[in-house]
Amino acid sequence: MMKIFRVLKRGYCISYAILDNNVIRLDEDPIKALIRYSENKEVLGDKVVGLNYEELLTKFQIGDLRITKPLDPPEVWGSGISYEMARERYSEENVAKIMGKTIYERVYDAVRPEIFFKATSNRCVGHGEAIVIRSDSEWTLPEPELAVVLDSSGRILGYTIMDDVSARDIEADNPLYLPQSKIYYGSCAFGPFIVTSDEIGNPYNLDITLRIIREGKVFYEGSVNTSKMRRKIEEQIEYLIRDNPIPDGTILTTGTAIVPGRDKGLKHGDVVEISISKIGTLITPVIKSERKLK
Repeated sequence: MMKIFRVLKRGYCISYAILDNNVIRLDEDPIKALIRYSENKEVLGDKVVGLNYEELLTKFQIGDLRITKPLDPPEVWGSGISYEMARERYSEENVAKIMGKTIYERVYDAVRPEIFFKATSNRCVGHGEAIVIRSDSEWTLPEPELAVVLDSSGRILGYTIMDDVSARDIEADNPLYLPQSKIYYGSCAFGPFIVTSDEIGNPYNLDITLRIIREGKVFYEGSVNTSKMRRKIEEQIEYLIRDNPIPDGTILTTGTAIVPGRDKGLKHGDVVEISISKIGTLITPVIKSERKLK
């Protein structure tokens, strides 16, 4: 069993692995370490170091060390409407219909799942780092999801927590605006760990909990178990890699079932907490972008 996390020290990333409750500093890229581990090869790293990662998880920074996203994914993809609750909540809105059904109802019942491009590494943030509300959005929601790290063949190397932050007002206005709703700086948070499959066991029995904290109080809370996932992870991966080569370290996030209403949209100063059993808790503050079109 292995967990991988990273810290920033004076602007440089340092990768660590937790093996047998010991912390080792990695001598290789975390994606390569995950591949080596999956092949039952020795992970390359220094001897055990005395880093207090548990304190980093609560304080985010100790001295000149600050926790950050656990790896740099070359690509991040998403899958949507993989839970019944998402279909129901999204269909409550005034959205596009085809032959009498909303686009969300149709994709839920269709053979082909929704697969979309989400982010590159420079658009992602990690534990303790800020997610962003677009300057032109008045209704942005967190989307708490189980995500998988893949190699180029689609094999699962590990699991993590992801927040697929979405400008729901932009998405609901027109389905052609989905990329603008989904893809922008600070729209994707994941971490604090990448956890190997042997630590997860059954991915279809994990509890996911979302909390939005506003002014020190719980403003919203919701939860679901991954047993409610209709679109299985294997099916989502199969469609992702169909005629679409992906690089090692690609992340696929597998959809949400926790959809706060319009009155529960994020505001500047909020804090989002997403917990998934056997992985941990991802905590991110929220900021509103002040960029304006000229």
